[in-house]
Amino acid sequence: MDTVSNYTETLEKTVRDLLERQDDLIRTAFTDQLTGLGNRGGFARSLEELWEQDTPVTMAFIDIDNLKHCNDVFGHDEGNRYILQVSLYLKLYMKVDEAAFRLGGDEFAILSTIATEDDLAERLEHCRTILLKNNDSEMPHSFSYGVSHADPALGEAPNRMTLDADHRMYDYKLRHAVHLDRRNITQVHADDFEISDRIFDAFSMLNEGRYFFIENLDKHRTLWSQGALRDLGLPSEHIDNCRDYWKTRVHPDDLEAFVNDIDQVYNGTKHRRVMQYRVRNAVGDYVLCRARGFRIDGDGNVPSLYVGELVNHSLAETVDAATGLGTQRMLVNAIDTCRLDRCKTGLIAVRVRGTTKLNELYGAEAVDNMLAEYAGRMLSITRGRSRVYRSRSVQFVVLSNDLDHEAFEQLTRHLKEAVFAPVQIAGDTIAPVCLVVPTFYERLDSQASTVLGELDRRLRTAGGLVPNDSLPIPEVERKSAIAERIDMLTGLYRPSEFMRRANAFLEARRDGTWCIAAVDMGHMRLFNEWHGQAEGDRVLADVGTVLKDIENADMGVAGYWGQDDFCVLIPFKHITVHQIHNRVREAVARHDDGVGFWPSMGVYPIDSNEEITIDAQAKAMFTNRRAKNDFKERIAVSAPRNMSMRLRSTTR
Repeated sequence: MDTVSNYTETLEKTVRDLLERQDDLIRTAFTDQLTGLGNRGGFARSLEELWEQDTPVTMAFIDIDNLKHCNDVFGHDEGNRYILQVSLYLKLYMKVDEAAFRLGGDEFAILSTIATEDDLAERLEHCRTILLKNNDSEMPHSFSYGVSHADPALGEAPNRMTLDADHRMYDYKLRHAVHLDRRNITQVHADDFEISDRIFDAFSMLNEGRYFFIENLDKHRTLWSQGALRDLGLPSEHIDNCRDYWKTRVHPDDLEAFVNDIDQVYNGTKHRRVMQYRVRNAVGDYVLCRARGFRIDGDGNVPSLYVGELVNHSLAETVDAATGLGTQRMLVNAIDTCRLDRCKTGLIAVRVRGTTKLNELYGAEAVDNMLAEYAGRMLSITRGRSRVYRSRSVQFVVLSNDLDHEAFEQLTRHLKEAVFAPVQIAGDTIAPVCLVVPTFYERLDSQASTVLGELDRRLRTAGGLVPNDSLPIPEVERKSAIAERIDMLTGLYRPSEFMRRANAFLEARRDGTWCIAAVDMGHMRLFNEWHGQAEGDRVLADVGTVLKDIENADMGVAGYWGQDDFCVLIPFKHITVHQIHNRVREAVARHDDGVGFWPSMGVYPIDSNEEITIDAQAKAMFTNRRAKNDFKERIAVSAPRNMSMRLRSTTR
């Protein structure tokens, strides 16, 4: 009987512990192990919660440039350091109440409820510029990004926002790509395709939904434009055994026809082929595609090539079915053309409010007919002088590059009169609320994402969806400013403030030798599972107190980078490094003295005459990965070029 009772008590205690640690387990499940950022599951969960709360969201998709090249040429350890470095830079330029996620591989995302598209894009552009400038690796480090905004309260869908951000990111990558000499990659040779990467990328930019390809029929290797990676989910721009790969993506009902067509290209019985079949896209849906190509025979000295394009009909269509207007893609292309020409450009955004309720009352078809009526009115007003687009489900944009400012203002007045007039829907006469916002550029030189972002911001302001920025809220601003600089749990500087303070500290102390030390608690997630999140927070707070004492003693600067990652700028001396490690070790031991929870430290010496960059922090954290596996020493030191190892030889 006692045995049964003990078993029951043990089981009940186990259940209670699991329930208490549920948040810890969820946090672990939604965290990327390499960077400490949220993972793809965490991103989906956060986005869903924001939509349930009707919270306006600005998001960014970020893609590391040339990571495959880095892995192929320099190894996966260097690739991981590249990923870690980018994650640190993103943390540096993020604000409080913004969240970053590593979606997998070379893809990141940011969700913000406080930033506009322009604000987030400006910070990411600055972040990318500094990353390129400060990198000392053999290949340039950079990333591409795209920013989009959506408001759930206006009936906008999250998948549209993510798709917009993804497309803008690939547009950015094509326009700002950091081109490398890829001839030293053993798997891919430029001579295979007889075309330079830059020319091929330029052709890739010409049309949305159209993907150029060149296949070396002798080596069965294919080069695809970046758009195919984005829209169809191809694993790489270079694919070996492409014929076999496409067999896994073509619809089963179309597979026999595909095999027959492509075999005729391979054996040379047909040189010009036009093939149409269904293919799985990036999200797993089948879309209708048309492949059109031409075989160019070789002669033994040059390879046989198959060159052509694949048209994705789900994206290449440029006309909105309900209104007959150009789509968002056409609008983006038109804005980019105006930007290249740097001409006078006027845009008028028109948003129809309350369509969600109208859909419930009258049905989607009746609402589409109402929107078609609005489209007809706008086309009548513009009379060919301007172009009209349906940029989103309930939003139109009128673009003009043929009017001066006075004529543009007159067009805006006439447009307001037209859209403010009552409209018929299913036999009823109603007057939906319409927002009309104009913007005029004497010389358009901004990116399409920036222009559309400005229109969105003005629409939100006009609709009363954002507070008046001029309202005096000094106390809130003061608290927000402190939170931007200092982490409330540990009392240490956040990344950007740490970098600023560390460089200012060194500026006043050019003598001596210094280092960046990255401190990691060791298995902190496991600690939280065993002892609970509250106890884990107390550990982080105690470590923060230890490191803050360094700053109070004017020995250096201490910072907190999130999760269980700390960093300090300290003298590069054996006794100093070991004293700090021992103090941190003692602070952790007060909560748990298990060997698995001993903190580790990665030390990276720096030149006191140079500016501290994120790269130094990334190298210290990367060195720390080696220290984690050394349960005897728990301290690892990196040896930069042109700097001797002085830590162990310094007098104790």
